[in-house]
Amino acid sequence: MDAATSIVTGLAALATAVAGGVYVGFSAMVMPALGDTPPAEAASVMNRINVRAPRSSFLLFFLASPVLAVIAAVLTLGRLPEADAVLALVGAVLAVVAFLITGAVNVPLNNRLARDADYAAFAQRWRRANGMRGLVSLAGGAALIGALAV
Repeated sequence: MDAATSIVTGLAALATAVAGGVYVGFSAMVMPALGDTPPAEAASVMNRINVRAPRSSFLLFFLASPVLAVIAAVLTLGRLPEADAVLALVGAVLAVVAFLITGAVNVPLNNRLARDADYAAFAQRWRRANGMRGLVSLAGGAALIGALAV
């Protein structure tokens, strides 16, 4: 792997793993804490989080993850079926899947919560999708790290 591809792959791995870490942290700490609060209060807090999230530094990692991962995969496609190219491709697919889960499940649920404030209906589906995108992101980050290591 040349130096430029290594840099892009390393940045993709970092962004993807950071995004996954945020999702896992949310599942491990924030959602259980919200579950211990009255539903109306939990909905209010979650709505405030959802307003702040797109304005936070997390947005950089969230957007950079699939973009950099796809660039890394494209830069290595010519070397398929070499291990680093396969791992970069797997990492890119997983980074994009995590991004798609967010857009297809988490964001619509966030929008619905802002309109309805029915936290009980929101929380279970959101937690499942968040857990899935966390695992998928961490696996994607690991695959991208693997692409650098082989």
